[in-house]
This record gives sequence, C-alpha cells and structure tokens, in this order.
Amino acid sequence: MAHVLNVSTQDGWVGQIGFESQQDIYSFTYDEHWQAKDAAFPLSPHIPLSGEPPKLGTVHRFLSNLLPEGRALEVASVMYQMSKDNTFGLVHILGKEPVGALSFTAVAREGAPAESGAEASEAERTAVEEKDAPPVRRIVLNEELSERIRRRDEIPFPVWDRKLRLSVAGFQDKLQVLVEGESLSLVDGGPISSTHILKPESLNPASAFMVANEHFCMTLAASIGLPTAAVQIRRIPEPILLIERFDREVEVDPADGVTALRVRRTHVIDGCQALDLPVSLKYERNFGNAQAVRDIREGASFEKLFALDPHLENPAHARQIMLRWALFQLFIGNSDAHGKNLSFHVRPAGLSPAPFYDLVSVNAYGDVVEQDMALAYGDAFRLEEITAFELAYFAQRTGTPRPFLARELTRMAHAITRVAGDLAQSEVYVGEERVLVGRIRDFVSVQVDKLMQLAPKVPRIDQSLL
Repeated sequence: MAHVLNVSTQDGWVGQIGFESQQDIYSFTYDEHWQAKDAAFPLSPHIPLSGEPPKLGTVHRFLSNLLPEGRALEVASVMYQMSKDNTFGLVHILGKEPVGALSFTAVAREGAPAESGAEASEAERTAVEEKDAPPVRRIVLNEELSERIRRRDEIPFPVWDRKLRLSVAGFQDKLQVLVEGESLSLVDGGPISSTHILKPESLNPASAFMVANEHFCMTLAASIGLPTAAVQIRRIPEPILLIERFDREVEVDPADGVTALRVRRTHVIDGCQALDLPVSLKYERNFGNAQAVRDIREGASFEKLFALDPHLENPAHARQIMLRWALFQLFIGNSDAHGKNLSFHVRPAGLSPAPFYDLVSVNAYGDVVEQDMALAYGDAFRLEEITAFELAYFAQRTGTPRPFLARELTRMAHAITRVAGDLAQSEVYVGEERVLVGRIRDFVSVQVDKLMQLAPKVPRIDQSLL
C-alpha cells in the first residue's frame, strides 16, 4: 500500500516522500516551485535538486539518520506500538521538528495521494497556519526537571506529558528546549522551535561527570578558535548541559532581549547523510573490532569524509575545518568521534561544516570504556598506535599535504597548552567534577607532548612506504 508524507520548511512546501509498505520502497519528489527558488537547497547531495531519482535506499537512509537511537528509539517503538524498523512510521510521529529545517507531516488522505498541486496547497496551508499560530510554550520549572532527571529509570526522559519530545539522533538522554534567559520551555515547532539541546548527567558510572567533561572539551575547542556550539552548565541542582543549536536562528524581542519572537530552522545533515550511509555504518569497523571482522572497514571514515569535495561549498576551507576536527579528537582522546558526530550546513552552493559538538574525552576514563577509536588515523584505531607513519598515511588517505598537517598539529598543541590549565581551574566545575576535569587536562597534556614530538617527523616519512 502507498503512503505519503509532506516535506516542508517554515517557508513552505519542499516535496513529498512516498513509501510502498509491502515492498519497503521509498521515493522523493521535489515540488517544482521549490526547485525554482533561488534559495532552494536539496535534502542531501544524494537527493539532488534536479529531480534525478536517487539511488535505491537513499531516501530511507536519509530518514533513518534523523531518528534517535538506543533507549529513545525503544520508547518510541513501545509508545506508538510500531517496530523500531518502521522508519516511515517513526518519522511520521517524530518528524515535526527533527534536526535541520525540514518537517515531515501526513497528507490529508493517507494512502491516497492527490494531485501534486493539491498536495502543495495542503502543505502550504499548514505552513501558513503554523506561521500565524500563537506559539505555545510548555514551561519546565527547575523542580520538575530535577525530579524527572532523578526518575529516569521509572519514566523515560524524552517522554513529557505522555508525548515523546525527542526527535534528535543519538544515544544519550537529551531534550529539545527553548531557552529564554533563565526560562526553559518545551515547544512544538511552528514559528517557535527549540533553541538548545539539554543533556543531564550520564547514568553510566563508568562515564561519570559527563556534563563537566563535555563542557570542558567544548570550551577548550572554542578557546583555541575551533567552530564549536556554545555550551553552558546549569544546576537545578543537578548539573545539566545546554548546547546551543547551530541549526536555529533566533529573532529576539528587542524590548527585553530575551523573549524569542521567531526561531528560524536551517538545514543541516550529519556525516552519514552526507555520505549516503545508514546509521549502522557510522563506525569505520562496521562489524566491530573482534579479531575475525576487525579488518572489514566499510563504514564512515576520514577518507570518505574528505572525499566529499564535489559537494562542498568551499572545499579548501571545509577540508581545513574537517582536519582540525579530526586532530582535536586525538588531543582530547575522543574515541567515539564517529560519522554522525560531524555535521554540515546545506546551502544552495553546497555543504559547509557546521560547528563541532559531542566533544568528550572518552579515553580519559581508562579501560572501563572502549578505547578503540571510531575512525582510524591511517590504520591506527588506538591512541597508542598513533605514530608519525600513521599520521602520514592519514594525510595521504585524506589528500592532506603532510607539511600542512604537521603545522596544524603544532599550532593546535601550542594553543591548547596556553589555555587548558586555566580552563580546568574554572569555578564552573565543582566537587568531583574538578577532579575529572583535572584528569582530562593531564590526559590532554600528555597527548600534546606526544603529538608535538610526532609532528615534525610526519613530512619526513618516505612517500614510497605509504
């Protein structure tokens, strides 16, 4: 049976997703009015604005990458009584405000698609109604949020008012919120969308004080000039991390400088969507690191990400940003920097790297967490395997001049040395958080020393050995 979803932005209709449930076949058709706009952008490079049919499975892969993973996906499956593999159904339920500019809504007569013009009218009418509708804020007071954080084992954190409020990819507990000064609200899209992602502390004792960990690593990145999403810690009294969304542009009321009059959503995609890969291939070793399968490397990789050149708005600038993203993971020991942890703004002229996010020092927790890296540097999947040769091989595979890589390593190492100590002493961290942040600072210091020693050796590696 055929089913249809409208795809729209806050400015109107973009197109229509078709789904044949018995054959599990997805399709996408752009609206000709959208295609004619100067500001039009494609859903992804693999669903071209020209209207050329995408490869088999591309639309499904694009949609599945929008969905949450882990417990949030389990909760959605149970709440709405559908399989976790029912991508179309889940996008239908969660697709009003996913990451990026797009919204996914049902047509007036599910299963009986109307004429293209009729569908456009329905979608455009919905967009106008949302644009003109008064925004509804569901205020979340600190006391309620504190209780919900403490009761996460009983009540899934993404569920509020018997409604699943999460439509953001990833495993961690998180919530989309509108931040206006000290006020936090839940909103349902339309003219007012969420402006921040809220993360409570991790429930896993092996990765304690993750709020402080991510705040320190993100602040460190920003302090050395890397494009990074803005973060802040609030205590309610439990610590929460608020990450400012880079796919939102807020128009604030000049009368008070706080109240959001409108939140414009901008289109972004993650690395897997940019590469046309399914969620299951976000790690380079897509079957894991067991001895029998560790040499199978079909997933996302630095080589594949750097091969996005034909789709980049400014390839030289984008490659520089991606290189710094890759190298910074080595300094902080972020072994979980996978293909969905790098995103791109989608513009008419092409892709541009978005600010960095999910920067954490995983390796600083030691052997209680996985030490193998999500993406290899050359053939090295562990920090202790990083050598000048592997860095030179990484440079070759990504098309990066080795002298440039060496200069970037050295420049970043000096910058980190200048700021890391003071950042670790910040009064924003309290109690045992300060102990963890101090341990991360020491870990980073060791990595700085090691990479500083390796950097000048990288250009001297014999090219014939690579």
